[in-house]
Amino acid sequence: MFTLTREERHVVLFLITIALLGIGIDFLAKKCLPAKSIAQFNQELGKIDLNSADKELLMSLPGIGEKLAGRIIEYRDEHAGFCKMEELKNIKGITESRYGKIKDYLIVE
Repeated sequence: MFTLTREERHVVLFLITIALLGIGIDFLAKKCLPAKSIAQFNQELGKIDLNSADKELLMSLPGIGEKLAGRIIEYRDEHAGFCKMEELKNIKGITESRYGKIKDYLIVE
């Protein structure tokens, strides 16, 4: 059906190889590069900075769902950040018990 010269076959093979290589690199970059949330995880202390964590990172804490993570971010935005950890108790849904479960995972920088 198609009659290609030897040079044309080499060019087609080269283009296919480059395309597959690009697809592979794109896949690995998306799978292996650290997410934005991970960058906000304090590697030295192993704790999450309450003043910079995004919603997904807050939701990774025990007992924190989407709504509560949203309330934490809303409180942080309204009060220009957290000055101390105990301010979490001012947020609707964070009881003394829940605060006790998450306080060891957080820091305020």
